[in-house]
Amino acid sequence: MQEQYSESRALSVQDIERSIGELAGVFQKLGDMVSLQQEQIERIDTNMEDALQNVDAGHGELLKYYHTMTGNRALMFKIFGVLIFSLILLVIFGT
Repeated sequence: MQEQYSESRALSVQDIERSIGELAGVFQKLGDMVSLQQEQIERIDTNMEDALQNVDAGHGELLKYYHTMTGNRALMFKIFGVLIFSLILLVIFGT
């Protein structure tokens, strides 16, 4: 009876050791996954920073273009006004 109890305890200990080994493997895989995700998060963070810089640069270029167009718009109105004035003079004094 004592031998059966000892064998039963030994088998239980072996089962526990096997379970602990499996848990160690699971935690190792989990650690690898966390490490991989950390690298991915760092890449995402870097890409976000690059995208933000690109958006800011694009915004600056659009502002420059807007200011250029605003300055050109005044020039276009002046030229258009001169053309209209010239046409009016041509119609009035040309006939």
